[in-house]
Amino acid sequence: MGTLFSPVPQDVERYRNLRAVSQELHRKIGKTIPRRTFEEVGDAIGIRRDGVLVFDSMDMTSVLMDCCLYDWFEDGRNLVQRYAEAHPAKPGTDEGYVLQASLQAIYRVLVVQSAVPGAGVHCRDVMNGGELFVMDLALSRSAKAGGGALATRTLPLGDYWMTSGAGLPVTSQAALDALRQLESEKRRPPRGPGMLPLAIVRACLAAGAAEYITYAETKPREPRWRPRRRRH
Repeated sequence: MGTLFSPVPQDVERYRNLRAVSQELHRKIGKTIPRRTFEEVGDAIGIRRDGVLVFDSMDMTSVLMDCCLYDWFEDGRNLVQRYAEAHPAKPGTDEGYVLQASLQAIYRVLVVQSAVPGAGVHCRDVMNGGELFVMDLALSRSAKAGGGALATRTLPLGDYWMTSGAGLPVTSQAALDALRQLESEKRRPPRGPGMLPLAIVRACLAAGAAEYITYAETKPREPRWRPRRRRH
């Protein structure tokens, strides 16, 4: 095993800047999402009922947006790839750097090995294999070694990675549901390379993961769809 990445304050400050750039970039790309993408992705992750997108929490909009940007493919390209082709970023800029990182995003199921308070977490990728350091201030405070897994998309930033900002906790029950869901999705798979992330998201949501979503570093967008009304 190689030497573990050890972040210094300059790394954290650089990450903060890139996180802000990433949020703005995703907002720009989000404006290009066709209405039918919301509908098709909503069906794929199991939150569209009777033609209406139904959310268990306000933060679910971030999960939906993330899936729309990365996991909805048409003619072999997702919306991030289409945006990069139509709006090439100026070389040498932070936006250009983050856009290139977004084009290399990988969906992972991560198990925390150890935390670096105020910076991020060392993780094991149980789906793709290997270990990595994820820079995430909120995770550095809340994650516990061996305390479950997190399904999330990661963007490479040199020696470390950052999330796309829409992670879902994977409880032991959710993991079992994910396996069952993947088996059933083989019969009617969502179209395109985004099949696996969509199936995992659907399984996690079906197991109640939406109740545990929190975004300490971001302000979620206001939903444009009807939230679920809980029965008492």
